[in-house]
Amino acid sequence: MPETIAIIGGGPAGLIAAQRLAEAGRRVTVYDRMPTVGRKFLMAGRGGLNLTHSEPLDRFVTRYGAAQGWMEPLVRAFTPDDLRAWSRDLGVPTFVGSSGRVFPEGLKASPLLRAWLGRLAALGVEIRTRHDWIGLSVGNRPLLRGPEGEFEATADATILALGGASWPRLGGDGGWAPVLADRGVAIAPLLPANAGVEIAWSAHLRDRFAGTPLKRIALSLGERTVRGEAVIAAIGLEGGAVYALG
Repeated sequence: MPETIAIIGGGPAGLIAAQRLAEAGRRVTVYDRMPTVGRKFLMAGRGGLNLTHSEPLDRFVTRYGAAQGWMEPLVRAFTPDDLRAWSRDLGVPTFVGSSGRVFPEGLKASPLLRAWLGRLAALGVEIRTRHDWIGLSVGNRPLLRGPEGEFEATADATILALGGASWPRLGGDGGWAPVLADRGVAIAPLLPANAGVEIAWSAHLRDRFAGTPLKRIALSLGERTVRGEAVIAAIGLEGGAVYALG
């Protein structure tokens, strides 16, 4: 009998774990609290779905800053080129934009997600939505609350792929943090990874230019300068160059 794996969370991390484990012969069930999986993935597709970057790998890994030491082996185990090959294998080729960033052809997330879910179904992965993870049993099996009530899932191992707390309406509300903290797991405070800046635009600029992309620009903060892109938002600036400085 193959090992049974429960994955809590149907975002990209949970889905890629499901794919790899199913390809290795495990029986996999993905549980997600929302009615459908991949909701934040689809939201990212509204901006074209920047999958990765095309710069040389030795330079790419330096982008992780202080985390490079532990991130680099992971990135080298599944490189940006591997990610592009994965997308191509699902029938969605990618291209390199003028900024060096990599996007799927069509600049949409939905075709890629549909193909991915089709691949998972073909591998026998079961996806059960509208299931909240509420903790772990004494035997460390996942406890869930679904449409038919609370139950303990059958699993030889459990993977938690629960995301952060930045998009509650898409499922990422950080509700898992106190559950793990109650079991003695050290939880770092949840902080924004990508943060824009608030600017009190004039009514004229806000009304006429909110949503306008700023291409091929350089932004500076102190002695640091970042080249990239940004978007004028109604309350300030957001985008890759802004996030890098943040």
